[in-house]
Amino acid sequence: MRTLGIIVCTVRKSPPFHEAGFFKRLALEGRRLGVGLLIFSPKQVDWNRRRVKGWTFSTEENRWVAGEHPLPTLVYDRCFYTHSSQYREYKPFVMRLDKDPHVQLLGRGLVGKWDTHLILSRNASLLPHLPETRKWEGPDKALSFLRQHRKIVIKPNGGSHGRGVAAIQQSGNGYQVHGRTRENRFFHLTFDDESSLKQWLSRFVATTRYVMQPYLELNTPDGRPYDLRMLIQKNERGEWITTGMAIRTGKPHSLTSNLHGGGRAEKALPFLLRHFRREQVEDIMEKIHWLAAVVPPHIERHHGRLLELGLDVGIDADGRVWILEVNSKPGRSVFLLTGQKDVYRQATLLPIRVAQAIFNRQTGG
Repeated sequence: MRTLGIIVCTVRKSPPFHEAGFFKRLALEGRRLGVGLLIFSPKQVDWNRRRVKGWTFSTEENRWVAGEHPLPTLVYDRCFYTHSSQYREYKPFVMRLDKDPHVQLLGRGLVGKWDTHLILSRNASLLPHLPETRKWEGPDKALSFLRQHRKIVIKPNGGSHGRGVAAIQQSGNGYQVHGRTRENRFFHLTFDDESSLKQWLSRFVATTRYVMQPYLELNTPDGRPYDLRMLIQKNERGEWITTGMAIRTGKPHSLTSNLHGGGRAEKALPFLLRHFRREQVEDIMEKIHWLAAVVPPHIERHHGRLLELGLDVGIDADGRVWILEVNSKPGRSVFLLTGQKDVYRQATLLPIRVAQAIFNRQTGG
């Protein structure tokens, strides 16, 4: 049986990887299509024998079973890095897979917010949708940026789920800071002077790479932050399609709408119609669909092969659409939370169907 490999960062649990439910669905669909599924860490490859220790799903036992297998020739990257040191630890192993002439990655992971911003900035038509973005270069530059904008947001270059994000604003003669720690705990701090804020920023950022942006007012009238998540995937013919979209809303007066920070999800169109006039919604949807058509091929042209993208956009009170984040390893759970089961099924099964199509083209099937 032809086999799709999925690379993961292993964790201390059983089975020793995240997304086991997603992978089980892929394995069951793969069985129906004649495509096996092997979960493995890129660190576990024996290159001399071109074999790897990994896990396959046993339908008879309804569990993941460890074993040694031939190294797959087609690989789906689902490595999630919890911190920069883990990224540096795994990077050489993923790069070796990517450079091997007998292995094809379905898509190459994006490397961070800053590099993604630079890629997007190369398309002049996207510039009106990009928030001003600066590389973190220390507390002094951050305070200078703050003086320009009165309120700014700092984000880890490689972070996700809203962890390590903070908003900073001038408040009278002092400063207010609120956000989430890297452990995803909420905090709200007050600083009386610039010196104490700079000391705190140095400790908070430490050696992590960060970016800075002006704070955008992307909230509902009752103060809940929200964004719109689009899942854009390649189909079996290699064409980009928008699989689905949903709104994510955060807690009132929180900084992010991320579901991991206690947010909730709902269908996009009913939400927008509640908060904007119908003609505004039509204009917003037109812009969003245009972004879905333009962003993936543009990034792929400058970055390399991609399979899917999560495109997060913000919509301000005037109906202006902003690109907030582009994620090359998007989740799918938002569609379960909105009751869009057909969208969730398509989002989940498309990678294995794309793998089947690639195998068929390789063998002339």
